[in-house]
Amino acid sequence: MESSIQKLAVIAFFVIGLSHIIQPRVWAQFFIDIRDKGEAGSFITAFIHFPLGALIVAFHNVWEGLPVILTLIGYGLVLKSLVYFVFPKRGLKTLSRVSLERSWEFVVAGVFSIVLSGLLMFVLISKP
Repeated sequence: MESSIQKLAVIAFFVIGLSHIIQPRVWAQFFIDIRDKGEAGSFITAFIHFPLGALIVAFHNVWEGLPVILTLIGYGLVLKSLVYFVFPKRGLKTLSRVSLERSWEFVVAGVFSIVLSGLLMFVLISKP
């Protein structure tokens, strides 16, 4: 099951990372539009991050070697979702940082996501 979750993460991190690099202004506008929905927008953000985080936490509980990175990311996504669900005003404060002028930050996140995808792919193909 752990390798299946790693495969899912490789695909998700690659596709979303590539989109962040190619369409950073659209991502910025997307989160600006979500922010404009107020506290419900905080819930929308949580709903975006929670499913992948919950899948990772539930089925990839690996605490040694490079795969621990994915486990930590899973817990991070669940924690982020918890904050956005339970403290929506705090979530909105974080969303307030997003602007079209700072859309380049999505490119940075996209590069990180693709590197992470490559690292997880390396772990998968290195398994005996």
